[in-house]
Amino acid sequence: MNMLRQALSRPARTQKERDVQAAIRAAWDREGEPPLTREAKRHVTVSAMVVNSAMDKILMVCHNLYNAYTWPGGHADGEEDLLAAALREVREETGIERVYPLCSTPLAFDILPVPAHKKRGCPVAAHEHYNITYACLAPDKQPLRVKADENSAVAWIAAGKLEEMCQEAHMLPRYKRCYERIHSLMQEKETRCGLLPDVLLPWYDGAARDLPWRKDRDPYHVWLSEIMLQQTRVEAVKGYYERFLAELPTIEALASAPQERLLKLWEGLGYYTRAKNLQRAAQTVIREHGGQFPQEYEAIARLPGVGPYTAGAIASICFEQPEPAVDGNVLRVLARILEIFAPVDTPAVKKQAAAWLRRVYPRGKCGAFTQSLMELGATVCLPNGQPHCESCPARGFCMAYENGTVEELPRRSPKRERRMEERTVFILLHEGRVALRRRSEGGLLGGLWEFPNVEGGLDESEALQQAAAWGAEPYELIKRVGKKHIFTHVEWHMTGYYIRCRRAAEPFTWAGPQQLEGEIALPTAFSVFKDEIKY
Repeated sequence: MNMLRQALSRPARTQKERDVQAAIRAAWDREGEPPLTREAKRHVTVSAMVVNSAMDKILMVCHNLYNAYTWPGGHADGEEDLLAAALREVREETGIERVYPLCSTPLAFDILPVPAHKKRGCPVAAHEHYNITYACLAPDKQPLRVKADENSAVAWIAAGKLEEMCQEAHMLPRYKRCYERIHSLMQEKETRCGLLPDVLLPWYDGAARDLPWRKDRDPYHVWLSEIMLQQTRVEAVKGYYERFLAELPTIEALASAPQERLLKLWEGLGYYTRAKNLQRAAQTVIREHGGQFPQEYEAIARLPGVGPYTAGAIASICFEQPEPAVDGNVLRVLARILEIFAPVDTPAVKKQAAAWLRRVYPRGKCGAFTQSLMELGATVCLPNGQPHCESCPARGFCMAYENGTVEELPRRSPKRERRMEERTVFILLHEGRVALRRRSEGGLLGGLWEFPNVEGGLDESEALQQAAAWGAEPYELIKRVGKKHIFTHVEWHMTGYYIRCRRAAEPFTWAGPQQLEGEIALPTAFSVFKDEIKY
């Protein structure tokens, strides 16, 4: 009964609502169990005040019993998680799938009269509901569906038309009260966001990690580090960052570097499009900005491969502009501090998070504030429900900590199911060299080197036939190995054949160990076969 106990333990906003809480507790004490089932004359129901992201519309259903528009809701029916029950009722009564709490705690408490009526042909005596209302958010472009046995219509009603559409005089004040409280709740979230600079800046002064890209504010250095850190752990990036700058110390050097050398420096970091876009952006800086990195957010964001997050990081850290850098770490921090249940990877949540942060950036300390948010997410407000709340400087105003929902947040959209592919990879050897070829431009690993491969899983006989078809004249199958590589949306299950050949077949480039180690960059999907080559 944790959710009901939680609801009753929080002081309600008015005396009338505190009386409702007291009545529920009394019924619980009297009956020896919470009034969650319909057997009791008074029992718990749940409702949801559902608003759109602009908060100018409210989702209502025209209830058959009252012949008037009302909020979605229904009986708890023994459900201990009252918030989950409210969300279930919204989905069942309106047909929408995407609906999220605005807060885990109740919005309002009421005792609501229910007239005598018939339910599925059976008479139901007049009774009362202990109604607990939650605040919810839903995108207003979703298809709506009528639940015919309960309502005759479902509609998004403009907030200004509540009085016109909701004909029950005793309910209208309740709707208006809840709608006003939702606005107050959003204002409270913004207020809590505004507390971040005062607690994070002094904390960051003493807690910041010593990272090589924090030694100065050179935009080239910050930009390079942010691109490298995408999809890659900090510890893995440190060595790459220092080696990259040692060889390409300036934007000019990056712009003019041979692409093959650039890709070799990037080898092992993955997502090679990042490296290609780095060079394209460097060339744009030389061509369009005279070699000077642009300082305005809009100009930075127009560079190839630079999205809103990277542009915000550069603009704030290097040029002290109040431009947020909203990445996964920052979204996780905000999702917990402001108790955001909507998926944080949606554009609407990212836009709202950026807007809240932009309003609270401290003048003259924009770069430090950006990095303090990053640092908090990277070292304290950790993912997978394991944050170090006891050492968090924002614990005193964190809504998730206050409401016990830290481990539930953040939430993300369901992942697209990864496609599985079988591939056969050939490590063809001839006189101390191995066969390579370039992948076609565009698509997965576009333009990069690879070992020859084909779709499907070939057996040993079929693999030798394929090598012969390429004109390599295979004469010894050395060994067969299995490897797996996971891309974002594709998973390769690879069978690799090490085969000695009599001919360096023309379709391929044949490279020796020095070229493979010092010049040619192999993506990780194929480099996993490299260490087992016996030339």
